[in-house]
Amino acid sequence: MICNSKTEFLTNLRIALENNNVADRSDILSDFRQHFEDGAAAGESEADVCRKLGDIDEIIKQYISEQSDAASTPTGGAMPDTSGFEAQSGEQPYSQPRYVAPQPQQFTPSAGKIVGILCLDTFVYSWALPALAGIIVGLIGVTISFITTGIISLIGGTAGLFIDISGLISTGFASISLLFFGIMISALGGMLVIASIASVKGFINIIIAIINHHANIFTGHKVLNKIGKKKEAVQ
Repeated sequence: MICNSKTEFLTNLRIALENNNVADRSDILSDFRQHFEDGAAAGESEADVCRKLGDIDEIIKQYISEQSDAASTPTGGAMPDTSGFEAQSGEQPYSQPRYVAPQPQQFTPSAGKIVGILCLDTFVYSWALPALAGIIVGLIGVTISFITTGIISLIGGTAGLFIDISGLISTGFASISLLFFGIMISALGGMLVIASIASVKGFINIIIAIINHHANIFTGHKVLNKIGKKKEAVQ
């Protein structure tokens, strides 16, 4: 079982320790909690630490094996094999060992992928992103125009029901018609506001996706979470 967060890992580990009646459960959980604190101090995400710690089922098997060997080894006998473990600081040699996570293989960027992403930057992203940004800016401008026109029409139409504004504003509309026109334009402006917000959000998520694509190629993991998605450990 490979987990993706500190909470998920520690919860599943605690359940597995209890189900298998492993001794010193609180000390073991404390040790693994320290792994996450050390990883956070080193700038690693919770998901990275989980991958380093490995499969919980395999961890439990090693603890069960060590516990069984310690129980069956007579006094003065040979030390149990604790490969993959190290004793906790200040403990006796036969005390519960601390699990040492296997180190992941060092990530090496692919030259082909680097060339591919540079080509995308040069021939696609360099013009597509500015063009998309221009369209979104234009949409925002149209939205502002609709809202402004709608508000002015609403004010003018409402005022025209009570006072003569023909000397101030000449629209060619009767006051009641101007009022309904303002309502219609304001409604369209409201819909455009929603469309504009969704467009800006989508554009930002596209930028984040491109950044994560670059990060995956050069570092092997993403660095940002998309807007509107449940917050999760960046992998």
